[in-house]
Amino acid sequence: MIAHELKSHRLILVPVTVASCTAELKENHELSLLLNAVVPGEWPPPLVTPETLHEFIGMLTDPISCRLCAWYWILKSAGKTSRPVLIGSGGLYMNEDGSCEIGYSVLMAFQCQGYATEAVSTILDFVFSQGDIETVYATTYPHLTPSIRVLEKNKFTPDGPGREEGTIRFCIRR
Repeated sequence: MIAHELKSHRLILVPVTVASCTAELKENHELSLLLNAVVPGEWPPPLVTPETLHEFIGMLTDPISCRLCAWYWILKSAGKTSRPVLIGSGGLYMNEDGSCEIGYSVLMAFQCQGYATEAVSTILDFVFSQGDIETVYATTYPHLTPSIRVLEKNKFTPDGPGREEGTIRFCIRR
């Protein structure tokens, strides 16, 4: 599956590429130029680490067998500024069994405002329109209530324990 730019009511979802991951590893200014968006000083959001970015680069380097499809989430307009603002990221990892997992992370200042719900909905519309994915899974911790609400609002249902200790898994089927 190849990521394309996606749009929702308030967001533009720009595909993550080797170039954007490389820029992100260097400095926010370079990423800002590449995305044509303000990159807040608190970027990256939780769970986006240099190790994660290196993993993404490794996966994206081989587009034929790439099982990663991810996006930067850019807020079209933000209050006083007329420039778009990078607020989060997320995407899909395709499993060998035909299912896929969704993950996402949003900067603290933009949490609990419906952006993750909107982005996840847009990503689900995209993935299910491709025709070959039947099930999408998500894993989170029980104490991350806002993350669970994002999943519930997108019609995910509990599906048992997650792979990592202490996590729970949710799923949605087409």
